Amino acid sequence: MKPVRRKRSKMKRATIALLLGITGILLLVQVSGASYAFDGVPYPDKLDLVAHGTFKCGIYVGESYELAKPPCTRTFALPEDAKVKWARLYVGVWGGTERYTGWVQTTFNGHDLGKTPLLGEDDDNPNVYCSSHGVYWIFYDVADKASPGLNTAITNTNRGERGSKLDGRIYSVILVAIYEDEDAPEITYWVADGNPSMHGRGWAGMVPTTNDFVSVKFKGAIDPANVEKANLTVVYLAGNLGEPDYLEFNGYGVGRDDVANSGDGKTYGIDLKTFDVTRYIQAENSVLFLRGKDINGDGEVEVDDEGKREGEHYLHPVLAVLIARHKNTEKTLPDFSVEFALPGNLTEGENTLTAVVNNYGRLYEDDFSVKVFVDESEIYTEVVRMDASGIKKLAIPWNAMSGTKTIKAEVDAENAVKESNENDNVFVSDVYVLRKPDLSVKILTPVAETIKAVSVSSTAFSAKGITLTLNQVFAIMLILWLMFIVIRIQRDIKKKKFPVVVLIFVILCATLFLSACVDKHPAEQETGAGTSMLSYSIPVEIKNEGEAAAMNFELSLYVDGEKSVTKKIDELEGGEFITEELSIVVAEGKHRMRAVVDEKEVVKEFRRDNNADEITFDF
Repeated sequence: MKPVRRKRSKMKRATIALLLGITGILLLVQVSGASYAFDGVPYPDKLDLVAHGTFKCGIYVGESYELAKPPCTRTFALPEDAKVKWARLYVGVWGGTERYTGWVQTTFNGHDLGKTPLLGEDDDNPNVYCSSHGVYWIFYDVADKASPGLNTAITNTNRGERGSKLDGRIYSVILVAIYEDEDAPEITYWVADGNPSMHGRGWAGMVPTTNDFVSVKFKGAIDPANVEKANLTVVYLAGNLGEPDYLEFNGYGVGRDDVANSGDGKTYGIDLKTFDVTRYIQAENSVLFLRGKDINGDGEVEVDDEGKREGEHYLHPVLAVLIARHKNTEKTLPDFSVEFALPGNLTEGENTLTAVVNNYGRLYEDDFSVKVFVDESEIYTEVVRMDASGIKKLAIPWNAMSGTKTIKAEVDAENAVKESNENDNVFVSDVYVLRKPDLSVKILTPVAETIKAVSVSSTAFSAKGITLTLNQVFAIMLILWLMFIVIRIQRDIKKKKFPVVVLIFVILCATLFLSACVDKHPAEQETGAGTSMLSYSIPVEIKNEGEAAAMNFELSLYVDGEKSVTKKIDELEGGEFITEELSIVVAEGKHRMRAVVDEKEVVKEFRRDNNADEITFDF
């Protein structure tokens, strides 16, 4: 038994040596990472209003089931005589992490809604809300596919496919349907959705952020005295039983201190709950989702003085539906309003304005006109059809000139539609259009560096064309240590052959490390006997002589026609300049240097003939 134990011990030591050798190899591999802003889409702090209106109707919201493996089949029972005016189908998918990708495919009443890619941190699908560590909330507009009676949705993902890492389980499938009912009382409704990620500190990866509140504003005034009944329905993903969270309607608490509790522990991963808010109804109404409350006043929603949780670790409010049933007729005519949702900055050249038209009055399902002007010149006119969503978002292309401009939008300018209020049909705003970025570059006088000034990851030792970095020196020391271990193993195993596998591995490691240590351009270094290598810092000045910021571009430095250094610049504001220090190692003598900014033409610039500079310098 003793020889066997010694053999296992020696095998274990050899295995450790092998793993350490692999670790040494990995030290030479550059690891790239990406930051993921996961606080929520389309907004981190609010849900987006997607439907509102007033008419004789019924509202269906259902159903809630626990997190389940796909495929999932869900049914939704609408009244047999329902005439569906607006409907949206929601599917929640758990990805496992924002780095995993896959797909979701849904059919509704036999209609294939398509296979939608789930792309995690790179997702740009217009009907996919992905936030946090891979929580998906997908929506499909299905008013033309919904029918009276029983409706069926079937959802599948690539969970279990060969090579797939996506978790792919389904939180639930939810249908929201607004249907006409002549026998029903008049109802005003609001539907808001999104996927904000509420979370405490430490859940956003390397970024120590928190997200404690999400709000909803139900735009459009009603008469609270004419409300017979009001219900608020909310849907959460990822709530946990026993972790407190709160819900406020117009500042009044509803649902006690653990609203999102996985259906009282019965519907893991999802909550669908409805509350009677009749006594709290106002002319204009709002909701506030709270991840928790700072009970002990320490400035954080984490734990109280007794160690009890003050809030959820993480939580996703994804849907809010407010329904107000009126005693008498509430609104007799439509009421259009228009406004612009402007981008953060307008820059000369191609821009897209978003005009948002709302109908805050009675249901209107017909055409109306929209016109947009810039400095009294018409740039857009269109006939638009409104529907039961009560909201139309229009993309307005605009080739803008720089300077201050007055933009104006008019809805129903001809007064073809009789409205309850004709005074909110025009939106006017002054905006400033920035000049495009204009990047220029200039190489300043190179500065000689001493060995001490060299970066840890740059050249530390050089001689006759061989350049070693500190990381590589460490790697060679690691190889020597591995050889020492092998020699010890050889000494212990008396009269046995040297382990061939280990020997081959050591030789391969040494070859790899030494090949990595040789400079890429030995021909440039070996210019002659006794030629010494010099370390220089090359200061390069970059200016942005435009007004708009230049984002995510590169600065490249060429030495004697070969690219030596590339550096990414995240942002350079208009009117600002920066100086970048680029380190190079060259042989003594004259060398030609060329600096190029935004070589890949990522930035839309006013001009590009000043994006390069070239000098010859005697090092």
